[in-house]
Amino acid sequence: MSEVGLVLGKRRNAVELTHAINPEINPTAEQVAIISAGLDPMLVVAGAGSGKTETLSMRMVYLLDHGERLFGRHVSPDEILCLTFTRKAAAEIADRAAKQMSRVFGEDPERAAPAVATYNGYAAALVAEHGLRLAVDPESTMLTDAALWQMANALVEDWTGDIDADAAVSSIVRALPRLSAQLGDHQRSVSDLRVWARDAIDFLEALPKKDGDAVPGKMTQAMAKDIGKFRSLLALTDVVEAFQARKRDGSFLDFSDQVEIAARLSQLEAVQSIERSRYRVVLLDEFQDTSPGQLQLFANMFGADHPVMAVGDPNQAIYGFRGASAAALPAFVDQFGGDARVTQATLSVSWRNEASVLGVANAAAAPLREGANVHVAPLRSRGEERGVPEPQRASPGVVAHIFNDLVDEADGIASFIADHRIALSAGRPRSRVPMEPPSAAVLCRRRAQFTAVVDALDRAGLDYEVVGLGGLLDTPEVADLVALLEVAHDPSRGDSLMRLLTSERVALGPRDLAALADWSRELAGPRAGRESEPSIVDAIAALPARDWESAEGRELTDTARERLERLHHAVDSIRTHTYLPLTELVLFAERAWGLDIEAAVARPDGRAARNIDAFVDAARTFARGADHATLGALISWLDAARDEESGLDAPIKEPEPGAVQVLTVHAAKGLEWDIVAVPGMNDGQFPKVTVPTASSPTYRDSAWLDGIGDLPWELRMDREDLPHWYWREATDHRTFAASLAQFKEDAGQHKLDEERRLFYVAITRARSHVLLSGAWWSMGKTVKVPSSFITELVDSGHVSSADWSPTPAADDEPPSVYAPSAMWPPEPTVAQRQRRELAHDVLEVLGATAAAEAPDHTLPLAREVTAMLAERQSRSAGLADVVTPAHLSTSALVAMRRDRDAFTAQLRRPLPTQPAPAAQRGSALHAWIETQYGHQPLWDDVDIGPGEDDAADLEALKAVFEKSEWKSRVPSSIEVDVEVPVAGVTVRSRIDAVFPPGHGLDRVTVVDWKSGRPPTEPHEREAREVQLAVYRLAWAEWKGLPVGDVDAAFYYVAADTTVRPERLLSRDEIVALIRGDE
Repeated sequence: MSEVGLVLGKRRNAVELTHAINPEINPTAEQVAIISAGLDPMLVVAGAGSGKTETLSMRMVYLLDHGERLFGRHVSPDEILCLTFTRKAAAEIADRAAKQMSRVFGEDPERAAPAVATYNGYAAALVAEHGLRLAVDPESTMLTDAALWQMANALVEDWTGDIDADAAVSSIVRALPRLSAQLGDHQRSVSDLRVWARDAIDFLEALPKKDGDAVPGKMTQAMAKDIGKFRSLLALTDVVEAFQARKRDGSFLDFSDQVEIAARLSQLEAVQSIERSRYRVVLLDEFQDTSPGQLQLFANMFGADHPVMAVGDPNQAIYGFRGASAAALPAFVDQFGGDARVTQATLSVSWRNEASVLGVANAAAAPLREGANVHVAPLRSRGEERGVPEPQRASPGVVAHIFNDLVDEADGIASFIADHRIALSAGRPRSRVPMEPPSAAVLCRRRAQFTAVVDALDRAGLDYEVVGLGGLLDTPEVADLVALLEVAHDPSRGDSLMRLLTSERVALGPRDLAALADWSRELAGPRAGRESEPSIVDAIAALPARDWESAEGRELTDTARERLERLHHAVDSIRTHTYLPLTELVLFAERAWGLDIEAAVARPDGRAARNIDAFVDAARTFARGADHATLGALISWLDAARDEESGLDAPIKEPEPGAVQVLTVHAAKGLEWDIVAVPGMNDGQFPKVTVPTASSPTYRDSAWLDGIGDLPWELRMDREDLPHWYWREATDHRTFAASLAQFKEDAGQHKLDEERRLFYVAITRARSHVLLSGAWWSMGKTVKVPSSFITELVDSGHVSSADWSPTPAADDEPPSVYAPSAMWPPEPTVAQRQRRELAHDVLEVLGATAAAEAPDHTLPLAREVTAMLAERQSRSAGLADVVTPAHLSTSALVAMRRDRDAFTAQLRRPLPTQPAPAAQRGSALHAWIETQYGHQPLWDDVDIGPGEDDAADLEALKAVFEKSEWKSRVPSSIEVDVEVPVAGVTVRSRIDAVFPPGHGLDRVTVVDWKSGRPPTEPHEREAREVQLAVYRLAWAEWKGLPVGDVDAAFYYVAADTTVRPERLLSRDEIVALIRGDE
């Protein structure tokens, strides 16, 4: 145990405490001031990469060390409340605080942990504890975004009244949860919105055409369109009211409901007294992303003379579309006592970015600082803080380039990343241990940019990873799977069927496609034009006789018939298995169409298989959000995911080693890379706001008038900080039009500021190198103007335009590559042809046993040969024959060891698994254990759903774990997804916990929680131990450790027993298990 800080309350200063943790780190003067601040309310403006997480955790340590001086007694860690937005951020803060306390105060298994949680988690805890005070059921069910969408979709589909809203059904479905949430965020009722909309309509309908006219004037077309927005909003109020009633009647809540209820609870003196006595100090992280309702909650609860510190960056307030208020930080000052009461501090030294990146970021954010209501200091580098001069002008670290067209731009991005990876790698010290290449990301303003980028990365041979569900749907293998599901669900989806017909697995030529169209028309016959007209799917289900020839003289080739019959068989099989749970149905469709085989052949690097796995995970998440998730609802949700630019994101996972991540700028918040490219830097694209024209020389935006899902700004709690539309002051049609034009100009400037903050976030994600790019020719026939954000940087000398492509002449034609044409059907790439030909040649020479006997160093080749053999077998023998999937779960290997015949039968005919109470209890226990290790302790306690009879058992298991040897240990990782290639198969594992050496552990130890008792039958014990063998191998290979340096154990909670097998299977033995050689 360290001699430093063994006694709580030695009252060391901030520098001494920091050195006790790490003698090599010297906190900045700004950090010292914040760590050692008094107890008055404080607002900390923390710039990007300025070490706020470290500062917050050190603030906790300081408060514990100085508790007696500050509070008159020692302070327990659980009397410090720290809130942030994401579970990941909460876990990071909790983990860092725990490690720092151990270093400063010594190891103490009995020491409580700081109360670190998410904002939503805290609101949920308030509702659970105090909801009955407002007649709110504390056991109400939380709805996920997917569940909310399903509820809205079902309501709209079943709606029998009139919905006069001038919008598509899908738009109404998306608008319902959004508008309902905004009403809650701003503490408004549906009645408030209905009254406002009616008053607005009545006022505008009564306006005269000219001032002084006695009667209302006939509306112009433009004015009728404007008033139509109000009518649509009014029409939607009945549906929103029904939506809220359905949630209320079913005892359902969403996040906005929790915040609204928590805000009302915060007004009760009894609740205030409990919370203030429970938490001596409150730390509020990422405060710029809070909503007005959340601000009101904390102002009511802790605003009166309570130690509260809010930390945030107004330049990174980019989540306005999710309800956050850009004015949250200045509002904190107002709500917590004003300038005379609230101390303001700054974190402006970046620990992340090099000076050249900071210079560009500061220049980009300069207009934001000038108009800020709180002091925002420019970012400084560590060298500048120490007095070392840094370059402030154009630097090779940040490059701006306008290319000729989109293809050139995408290729330029790939080259930029590849070149700078080489340069950065060359500057690293030599090491015997292989090092990952410098990290890189492409941050797009819109998902529509993904396709061109990933195509270019593919051409350059760079591994990449698309982040988010919207981008995932554009990957070829996932698009094929979705198309198959759409055709199985709806035979009229000719667009989806055409994708399948022209995909590589069918690849019909133009003559066969024309012949199929002839047959479809012939099959329709005289019924054409009637509702019962057969679809092209019907034509595939009933192919003509082999001697058939169309009136145009076309016929189907034998190859086309074979492929169409295979397609029909797959579609028909999916239809007959719709009784399966949704996730199992998606997995069945993957196997029915052979996409697991195709993924292995098309992408031996495993990327295609990972994309399919990610899609299955998204479907699983969707299915969990409803009692009975249907295929039709999933397809509708996916359609919404394609259209919604900033919604329906899949969770962001840790990047694959060496992969270039492709994601939106919004999704990149909180992340960092060595190299960052930001494409699409053209006016109208980034910034995404209506560009100035000769007739209207300012930026414009329709704000809440664009669509039907936004609350009118007049009804928002933060309306004083938003542009105001003075439509009530109009006296006739002309003054109304003028007020609307002025509002759109003001909203345009507001939108431009939002886009500028997003631009600042994009730049500050990079440690050392940034490419800002655009293209003269984008999609369309007109030249695109470079973004004003780039031209500002050029004009100020922060970046150079010397290497830009020449501006196109006025009479230049757009590049032919963007003419409205495409190759159809698409052909396999050269690489795909080569892989298939190679696999065929190897198969001919070596025979069918070659792949099974291949040593590990030939696994990539063996994987392709195996896949080709399986594909040929599936074509000749039909879908009933079993093909080992290209990826297996660890539980599948356990089942394989337990009973290989039963495992094979399950592959042939997947059957749904009946839910078992023990499994539900185990899931609930796993979720609870996760919270005990810093993942939102005390809150967000997940209720998986054990019945009443199992609740007591679950509580008993929790009590056992609380006293176990594992409760006092701190894991290095929790719930980790790891993949390991074995015998040509990718084995997926989800490891419950990994513990570092120490505290009684000799080595790194992988642990799997079991809610039951150890098996007594030797065969079952051996089968289960396969799980630990795979986990040990996966962790060792992922971390580059010798397998012998990793231990593995089961902890059986019901028996309070840790089982450490004396011997686990080796890699060779796992290979033999998969191949059936054991």
